[in-house]
Amino acid sequence: MASVQKVQSYLAYWFQLGKPVVFEKTQATRLPSPVFRGADFSNSFEQCWQAIMQTPDTCYLKGTDESIADLLSDEWDVNSCARCSMPLPEIVRGIKHSPCPCADLPSWPNTDIPEPRAGVDTTQHLDEIRQRLSGRS
Repeated sequence: MASVQKVQSYLAYWFQLGKPVVFEKTQATRLPSPVFRGADFSNSFEQCWQAIMQTPDTCYLKGTDESIADLLSDEWDVNSCARCSMPLPEIVRGIKHSPCPCADLPSWPNTDIPEPRAGVDTTQHLDEIRQRLSGRS
């Protein structure tokens, strides 16, 4: 089963590449920006997540067939794509027939641009640098 955190991370990575979430009933799309505020999800992301959770069975990442409710069920997990190493939903038992969301992105994977990433805890990172520098004094 994909945890809520894995599904949120999956969406966050794809949002950074411009893939929106589709609300099937209204055909509306949402693409929060920015995705992160430091190491945490941004307010924009959190608002989008709350909207998704109101109708998770009819929301999906553009270019995929699995609803967010599907991904949160026991039948799915989120792992890395063999082609592009981005998060990819995979069925736990059986065979998945739909491609990775990267299939409709032109020239992806693209090693000339930075890859999407998780949020960064700048306080922790700066503390680690400070500790390394103080150890060399």
